[in-house]
Amino acid sequence: MSTPQRQRIQQLAPVIGLLLVMFFLRTHNILVQNPYVDEGFHIKRAGVVWTFDQNPGRISHGKLLLYYWLGLFETGPETALAASRLGMAIYALITGSTIYLLGRLLYKHTAGVIALGLYAVLPLALFYERMAMADPLVAGLAAIIAWRSLVFVKRPDTRHGVELGVLLAMATLGKLTMGLMPLLPGLAALIYTPWHRADLGQQITGFVKRYAPPLIVAALVVGLIWAPLAIPAYLARNSDNPFLLVDSFNVRSSADEPVSPVEYFEETLPLIEQVTTRALLVALAVAACYQIAVAFWNRRLFRSGLFMVSWFLLIFALTLVGARLSTLRYIMPLGVPAVIMFGGTVASLSTLGPRPLRWVIRVALAVGIVAWLVTFAAPFARADLTNPDDLDFSGTNWTEYQSGYLIADDAVRDAAAALNAIEPHPKPFYATWWLCHLMYFYADDAATCLDYSQPLKDLEPALQSLPPGNSAYVAMAGYQPFLNRVDGLCSEQIGQYDRVRIRNPLWDVSLWRVWWGDNC
Repeated sequence: MSTPQRQRIQQLAPVIGLLLVMFFLRTHNILVQNPYVDEGFHIKRAGVVWTFDQNPGRISHGKLLLYYWLGLFETGPETALAASRLGMAIYALITGSTIYLLGRLLYKHTAGVIALGLYAVLPLALFYERMAMADPLVAGLAAIIAWRSLVFVKRPDTRHGVELGVLLAMATLGKLTMGLMPLLPGLAALIYTPWHRADLGQQITGFVKRYAPPLIVAALVVGLIWAPLAIPAYLARNSDNPFLLVDSFNVRSSADEPVSPVEYFEETLPLIEQVTTRALLVALAVAACYQIAVAFWNRRLFRSGLFMVSWFLLIFALTLVGARLSTLRYIMPLGVPAVIMFGGTVASLSTLGPRPLRWVIRVALAVGIVAWLVTFAAPFARADLTNPDDLDFSGTNWTEYQSGYLIADDAVRDAAAALNAIEPHPKPFYATWWLCHLMYFYADDAATCLDYSQPLKDLEPALQSLPPGNSAYVAMAGYQPFLNRVDGLCSEQIGQYDRVRIRNPLWDVSLWRVWWGDNC
């Protein structure tokens, strides 16, 4: 074996080791986290999207690509959660590999290893890459776009324009918060072009001739891929069955109370601290400032920092100005550029000054990183892999992932078990909107989901076809009682299951048998 080959193996060994650790952390005890409501309807859509029975844009909700990825692992409801989560863990290896690659390309091998190591244990990434969510998918796609943008800067030809167009279309189909990522290749070209004051006009002309044609090709490819969804959606916009390309519930509208980007950030910051710590956030901010500040004596580091900050802001900008919900999952893709920038700064600082100073800096950095790992990252990982209810969450994080409002807790499982025990199996079976997507994982027969805001709008017409003497079953939670509003509909409660963390009877899960009768 030659010396270069031996050195290559020595470099790749820690990378492979970290990827294995990363995969273990994202797959061990994969079902310990209670299903989140979004996982329910993501996985349900994934089960039908590959049939092509209808234009997939009708059910995209701004996350179409996720359904096609999860659909590759589609099984039945009884195993769908584990299969889908394991599918996301597999995808996380693509993200991790690209993180190392970008760290090495932008900085050096050491930076890539540090970035990958931090990402492997970063609670922000760990928590979501153990779930079937869209955010980890687009986080990895954004990383691949960043890598190929760097390649494009060196070789701006038609082939790389087509490649970027496909990747950018995939990212925006993965989640519409990636809507500004198409700007990254052009920004990369601006950042890495060696500008100088002389003949600036000629440089601009040369820049446009060099980069404009392949960027136009990329834009055309994005348009072509989006056209089968966007054109029918536009034509059906005023019909009775419009396309759901965007989930309007999550998008800020003119009717909402105005919220500035600063206010949104201040509201979201405490949620971010719960999965990073304030110390790490300060370290990341210092890393960004350090790289931007070295423009006069280290142009390579400055350009890398400017590129990473641009990537970070392109992801964050739409969330800051357009998101209605202040939620941690929108922040998850920011972890990728953050760890790469941190790895580059640590690698740079460890080579500053004479040898004695270098060792002092290295020891100080190592102590700080190990202290964060021991006091925060390791306890978080232990709780996440054994009992996520023990995670120190508060605010929206607690509401979404621990309270019971949006997760399948014991009450949901007990209700599903009670339904499964009924012989013959209860049909037809209806469930209120939130509950419907959670019971999917545990009920033997899929429920028909009722309208989110007006359950009776769907239930009453459906029950009109129920023959006299036959019964239907309804599961509900989170709504005022509504069965008694239907004239002639008799109802009998057959079970109630308390949600102990919420302590609000309205959110307890109740099961009802309903039938038509004269005297109810």
